[in-house]
Amino acid sequence: MKEILVVRFSSLGDIVLLTGVLKYVKENVSEDIAIDLLTYSNFAGVLQDYPYIRNIYTIKKGDSLVDLNETMSTMPNYDIVFDLHNNIRSRFVRLISSCKSYVYNKHSLARRLYVKYRLCRSKLHEHTVIKYFKPFMKAFKLNMPDIEMLRPYLPFPNIERNNSLKNAVIHPFASKATKEWPFFEELGSLLSDDGLNVVYIGSGKMNVPSSADDKTGKVSLSALIEFIAQADIFITTDSGPMHIATALNVPTIAIFGPTTKELGFYPAFKNTKVIEYACLKCRPCHIHGSSYCYKKHFKCMLDIGVEEVRYHVNSMLNRNS
Repeated sequence: MKEILVVRFSSLGDIVLLTGVLKYVKENVSEDIAIDLLTYSNFAGVLQDYPYIRNIYTIKKGDSLVDLNETMSTMPNYDIVFDLHNNIRSRFVRLISSCKSYVYNKHSLARRLYVKYRLCRSKLHEHTVIKYFKPFMKAFKLNMPDIEMLRPYLPFPNIERNNSLKNAVIHPFASKATKEWPFFEELGSLLSDDGLNVVYIGSGKMNVPSSADDKTGKVSLSALIEFIAQADIFITTDSGPMHIATALNVPTIAIFGPTTKELGFYPAFKNTKVIEYACLKCRPCHIHGSSYCYKKHFKCMLDIGVEEVRYHVNSMLNRNS
């Protein structure tokens, strides 16, 4: 058996995006392989009950290289290391592992040049799951499958529906303020008027309409996953929970503002839709979004209307009914 270590420390969305790649590799590599993962401890919970990883090893985000070395001393001697983070810590793992390694190309410079000068767009046509898959493709002589075969995968939680209405689950938060659409409160009221059971989830504070169920800031990661799994439709920002919904095969609408598909993290899979102001020349303005609009007009979000999002929610629900 060939023992493999995959290194990806963060963040939540990146860890989720790995799941479909590892599933495909495990199912399509002809030889017997065991896959271990090294990640940050606060993201390991999303992979609870995930069947394609043998062991999950963790470090804390603030741990030093000495701490990382101590963790590595408890791990097996691997045949191959796949560095899917490509930072100082992951390079250190490669250095002390003394085995063959493969590194994914995240095109950091090209992404920055595209954001700042609109250069290198031709290098940014690949979704992140394709970039993650390429090192495995090279190591095991695999062909590139259709992207849907690399769709993120999480085991569906064993849950029971508590109502007969269709559930519209809304995640209005994001890591940066400019990635948050300002009209989620109004949307929830309208979707309640449409006869949907509306639930708000996520870490943050907002005015949740009285007609909706407020679960914001009150649930663990595992409970968050359960709420998403119960959704008939999930409406979200460009965020980690967006990828969780994709991995659970929940119909998903994602509202994108300062970030664009060239950055590699958009939902490119079946039963997903991105709503964006595609023609706005100042997009993207930052690789990860920012705390304020550099142009001071915030058109990328303000010009996405509530009725437009409402229409797409009901259209997707009708298509999947």
